[in-house]
Amino acid sequence: MGEPVEALLWDCDGVLQHGRFDWRARLDGAVGPGFAEQVFEAELPALRGERSLREVLEELLRHEGRRRTHLPLTVEDLLAIWEQFDLDPEAVAVLTAVRELGVPCMLATNQQDHRVRHMREVRGYDDLVDGSYYSSELGAMKPDPAFFEHILQDLDLPGERVGFVDDVPVNVTAARGVGIRAVLHDPASGAAGLVHGLTPLVPGLAAHSI
Repeated sequence: MGEPVEALLWDCDGVLQHGRFDWRARLDGAVGPGFAEQVFEAELPALRGERSLREVLEELLRHEGRRRTHLPLTVEDLLAIWEQFDLDPEAVAVLTAVRELGVPCMLATNQQDHRVRHMREVRGYDDLVDGSYYSSELGAMKPDPAFFEHILQDLDLPGERVGFVDDVPVNVTAARGVGIRAVLHDPASGAAGLVHGLTPLVPGLAAHSI
């Protein structure tokens, strides 16, 4: 089972929060097949902190505007999509229980500048955790090992003393590659799945009142 971790990193989308609708279907339905993929591709530099999300979306819409006679979405429409998500109260209860057991919890998530501001200033995420590692602020995004290496350096802890939970297998594999004790979470398993997966890292979690 190993020793308890001294810090636990949490992914956001798919673990602590969930979108309100299928983004791909919404974007493709509004503009046309393949548009969602273009949006997600355009977002990548913003996720790495190289450009702002607004800037890359404005560029994408200018390009699309030259190809299409009518473009039904504005930059503001696209930006608003990234605000359409909800915190999972049961997952937050598990996170809170981990903190109450004395293990600091930090976000470790791929987010661009617009989403970071919304999460901090509108949703109050800073009050939920002990710290945050956003890809756009680190200059690297999961599954790049540099993302996790930066966190370990900042925490000044060896990988075996740090836990991580994510719902994306490639991210879990990358974290394990630098020695972090990473847990793969199935969103369908809910809070019970989180408790089951994290108990080896945080002894006493299963017995804690959640």
